[in-house]
Amino acid sequence: MAIDIYSTRAQLAALELMPREYTFLYDTFCADMGAVEDDKAIYDFKKGSRQMAPVVHPGTGGVVMGRDGFETREIGFCTVAPERIITNPDLQGRAFGERVLGAMTPEQREKKMLARDLTEMRQAVQRRREWMARSVILTGGLSVFRYTNEGRDMKTTLFADYGFTNKYTPATAWNQAAAKIDYDMHKIYDLIYDGLGIVDVMVMAPDVAEAMMSNSSYIKNFDGHNIDMGEINTKYRGQGVRFIGWNSDGVEMYSFSGKFIDDDGQVKPILPGGTLIAGGRGMLKCLHGPVTQVEEPGPNAKHVTYIKKEAPLRYGSIDGNAIKNRLTSCPTIVPFNVDGWCVANVL
Repeated sequence: MAIDIYSTRAQLAALELMPREYTFLYDTFCADMGAVEDDKAIYDFKKGSRQMAPVVHPGTGGVVMGRDGFETREIGFCTVAPERIITNPDLQGRAFGERVLGAMTPEQREKKMLARDLTEMRQAVQRRREWMARSVILTGGLSVFRYTNEGRDMKTTLFADYGFTNKYTPATAWNQAAAKIDYDMHKIYDLIYDGLGIVDVMVMAPDVAEAMMSNSSYIKNFDGHNIDMGEINTKYRGQGVRFIGWNSDGVEMYSFSGKFIDDDGQVKPILPGGTLIAGGRGMLKCLHGPVTQVEEPGPNAKHVTYIKKEAPLRYGSIDGNAIKNRLTSCPTIVPFNVDGWCVANVL
């Protein structure tokens, strides 16, 4: 039996084999929890506790400890749905990368265009997840513009506020000679530890990294045993990522100059200038809601639901004489512990 490569199931299998986009903030700080069946993400919100176990006299019973309270909250999923159109003129002319005197048929050209479009749409979805992780980390919430009318109109803002307050500004900017960077580092640690978070990664804008590494007072406090000056570390972590080293507290430090195109069309840095993020790996979690879409044309049309992170769809427009390919994903990002990281503006 021949396999229909244009079917949703065949494209789902192809997606698993496609190269992924490197999304540094998401990959570092976000745990991927997969897809769920619910139409909203339900999660437990809890503040940590430092309650100690009671001391009792030998031979006596135990002392009842109260349990820490928590709230059960819910948040809707964001629907992300990039789409590409293939028209007759697209199939008649030479495709990108095709030989000038190539002999590809329109059918072969369509298959190649579909593969490229799926790859690029998936990378666009992954970049949106990176943007969502950025938003939660920097602001403690999500503010998402929803597009309607095939992207021509921007509608209501969906907003989630997790009540993030762990922000720090030093008394003296780090690009000043009198800056007390080591002192500021430990104040940042204290904010996170007070919130029962951990610190094993610091990510900073390039100007912050330059100021830090130019400060002689801070550099001399580095523990030489924790800096592998001659290490060759070839692991690729994404465009714009530079591994600085480990500081004297054993924290990995990175400079990050990645950029994105915002909804207003402007190119912006993922990490604003002067910004430093400190926290632990997996301090956020990403959940994906179900994707429901109409498949099969005409009288055979039916709704099909996929419990997947992404679901492709191919459908035709007879009036427009075109084929449309869409990739839908319904992600949302929530923190494990909203007090578990810190954002510092140090310049």
